[in-house]
Amino acid sequence: MIQHAIPRNPFITRHTRPGVLPPLDTDGQPVDVAGLTAMILRHGGASIEGPHGTGKSTLLAALAQSLARADRLGGIFRLQSGHDVPSALRGIHRAAVGTFVCLDGLDVFWSLGILARSLAWSRGVGLVVTSHGPAGLPYVIRTTATLPLLAAIVKRLPDHGGLIDADDLADALARHPGNIREALLDLYDRFEHRARMSR
Repeated sequence: MIQHAIPRNPFITRHTRPGVLPPLDTDGQPVDVAGLTAMILRHGGASIEGPHGTGKSTLLAALAQSLARADRLGGIFRLQSGHDVPSALRGIHRAAVGTFVCLDGLDVFWSLGILARSLAWSRGVGLVVTSHGPAGLPYVIRTTATLPLLAAIVKRLPDHGGLIDADDLADALARHPGNIREALLDLYDRFEHRARMSR
């Protein structure tokens, strides 16, 4: 009897974390990162705004890489706790004039937005930030979770061996409306359950 090997779970974090997959739009097509970078350079800064799990961090990582290639990246900081705030402010203070500092999770600390904008303005530095709402920056990029986006992401992941289908994608996103990240975690659990049942 021939047994077919069950693939490893394609929904693990190392396949889905920000910076691994390219940013995609609501139709599941690649985002024009170069075009967005040009707009950021023209406007002097931008906020990437949207609900949890809609790809803000993924897009920020791609924009940071694009700014680095243009020699305009002053730094990138992820804001997860109060300990990250001093590092971010030091990064803005030390960034070269005309560069851009990327802040992931600006609205985690409401007062940081005011401080960061004031410091950046005084230092001649631009900001590119992720936020759930308005961040007071001149250019706004909005992210939204859709079923075509989720389907396009899953298609780019390693093969799931037929253990996940289109109905699973629709149901996972319905269970976690507007949140691609949670939908992918849901699909992780479904894959694990079916993989165990298949052994």
